[in-house]
Amino acid sequence: MPRPAPWGFPDDGTTVARNRRKAFVLGAIPGAVGGAVAGVVVGLLASSVAGVVAAAVVVVAVAVAVWRLAPALVVAALDARPLPAGRAARLDNVVDGLCATMGLGPPALLVVDHRVPNAMAMGRSPSASVLVVTSGLLDTLDLVALESVVAHELVHVKRGEATVSGAAVVSAALVSWIVPRPADLVHRWVGRGRELAADRRAAATVRYPPGLEAALVTMSGEPNGHEAWPPGRGRMAAATRWLWIDPMVGIRGAVDLEGNLDATEVRAAALAEW
Repeated sequence: MPRPAPWGFPDDGTTVARNRRKAFVLGAIPGAVGGAVAGVVVGLLASSVAGVVAAAVVVVAVAVAVWRLAPALVVAALDARPLPAGRAARLDNVVDGLCATMGLGPPALLVVDHRVPNAMAMGRSPSASVLVVTSGLLDTLDLVALESVVAHELVHVKRGEATVSGAAVVSAALVSWIVPRPADLVHRWVGRGRELAADRRAAATVRYPPGLEAALVTMSGEPNGHEAWPPGRGRMAAATRWLWIDPMVGIRGAVDLEGNLDATEVRAAALAEW
């Protein structure tokens, strides 16, 4: 039987291993496209056996490259910068306290200059992760709401979901010339409903569900309908939409909320009933 974790949920060791494998598989998707091309070319020039070997090498090489480079590529696409020392003492204290509680090493803290309050996590593993926050998040939320948002993102890190996030974004961006709407592809790959699941674990971690509910209500009420979102540039940045704690920026009213367990408003309502 899984060992209970300190904050009331089963140990996430098996989940981390499963998500690591999932990230590798996602990284292999663009590798499969390149591998097919390489296999055909080498097969025609040499032999069918050589073509198969070439295809396999390309698939593995691309999968490893995506896993290793995805966080840095996504961070660069978002124009995220290291948080200057002393810029957010509250955030530093919250991260240190939650990491101690959850048994995590502190993530690198990055900031995106954007007025919309939002946050997301990325990383190769729970021990090598980054927490990206917007300047709007630091300027808008009180301490209790901020702690709940950080707990939500650290849940993604703890469970290895942040590893899947990076691989999904990079792979979706690489194959977007074949499959349009990379953000929707990422949403499907990372798993619909994972934001609500992270909310519940985060609320149990801080032992105060109203804190996260208040954060989500604040985000939902922000007048950001005309803000360019996600921040950054290019298909890779656009593909991150469903990885942010508030994925509804700029599309409120344009997305059917029924059955969408990742919609910010739906999750806030669920926390209010918990």
